[in-house]
Amino acid sequence: MKERAALALALCLVLRGTVIPAQSEKVAFRFGPPSGTALTYTVNGQVSVSGKDFVGKDLTLDASSQGDIRLSVMNSGQDTVLAGLTTSGIEVRAQMPGQTQSQTLRTTEGKALEVVFNRAGKVMDIRNPEALAQQNVLNFSIPQILRDYFPAFPVEPAGPGDAWRENRRLTIPFQGLELQIDMTIEYTLNDILPSPDGRKAVVSAVYTVTVSGSRDLGNGSTGVFEGKGQGTGYLDFLLDRGYFTEYRVDFRTDAAFVAKQGAKRLLEMPFTFSVLAEVNLISNTRP
Repeated sequence: MKERAALALALCLVLRGTVIPAQSEKVAFRFGPPSGTALTYTVNGQVSVSGKDFVGKDLTLDASSQGDIRLSVMNSGQDTVLAGLTTSGIEVRAQMPGQTQSQTLRTTEGKALEVVFNRAGKVMDIRNPEALAQQNVLNFSIPQILRDYFPAFPVEPAGPGDAWRENRRLTIPFQGLELQIDMTIEYTLNDILPSPDGRKAVVSAVYTVTVSGSRDLGNGSTGVFEGKGQGTGYLDFLLDRGYFTEYRVDFRTDAAFVAKQGAKRLLEMPFTFSVLAEVNLISNTRP
């Protein structure tokens, strides 16, 4: 019996020694595809607004975008990655009461938008704007897609269960003024799994959203946006390749446009605002 107990104890110690380090392993999220890598992503997004406008009329707005973005890595340095961005077209469509607007965002053939990312995936600079084929008539642009709907990675190494936070602001034209959406994103590394392309980090995200913005209504009155919301998302990142394969943002906000005169609330026009965006890797070419 004593021999069996000793054997069981030894087995437990061995298992603990192999399992615990794996669970607490810290890994580096470095956006760093090598020079010569080409990554093609599909981009799909939808923005929906419903409620009342400033004069109390029913308001419905549905905007969508669908297309592709190709990143060709020109230089992968110590702290930054320079990539040329091209697209065959991103179709943008906005449907409002009584009218529909659409446009296609493209890069000029033979030219690329030059984008500088840091190692956390944040866009640091965008160069060569003349590569964009046309003006954005719907106040929606390729640089906006990169800044608003591409993920950010932790600066420090992280292990399963670790979390990191990011703050970002989206600015969306709405009823003649700028609707500001402040997002706090809490990412959590859930697991590290094997894949044909090496280790894959599986990350979940929770979004906390605050709506703001104001407009002078005249006669000493001010209109302001108020509201809060929340949502969820996820991110898959290939640790050994240095790039992400899937990213999803999904949140909803209950808000209102409030007319005020000093501290007095004159009227409120409630509305709901929701965003769904997905960026998925569909092909990659390695040097």
